[in-house]
Amino acid sequence: MKLLLDEQISGKVAERLRDRGHDVTAATDDPTLRGLSDPDLFEVAQQQGRALLTYNRVDFEPIIREYAHMNREHHGLIIVHPFRFPSREFSRLSLAIESLLYKPGLGMNTLVWLQASTDDR
Repeated sequence: MKLLLDEQISGKVAERLRDRGHDVTAATDDPTLRGLSDPDLFEVAQQQGRALLTYNRVDFEPIIREYAHMNREHHGLIIVHPFRFPSREFSRLSLAIESLLYKPGLGMNTLVWLQASTDDR
């Protein structure tokens, strides 16, 4: 699964995941993505065939509901709880994301809440 990290997620997380062989882009690392509206960023993720990973549930859940209403597929939305996985905890967040990437059943039209791995609890 390819990922696009929303602006609240540090580019260091993307870097750690790329170092481990994952195809991850961070909005903070690309000047053309910084400051895009949420619908526009989600659209870029779709054009690139990426799931979007964000802390911003409030703005992105309505976007995927609109996609469903229009019978339009998307590459997935992964929501991260900011208190469980603060962005400054790069290693912990990276490991939780990586653990999710290996789970079966992820793909088109999925909405996933990132959970702590069993090693992290």
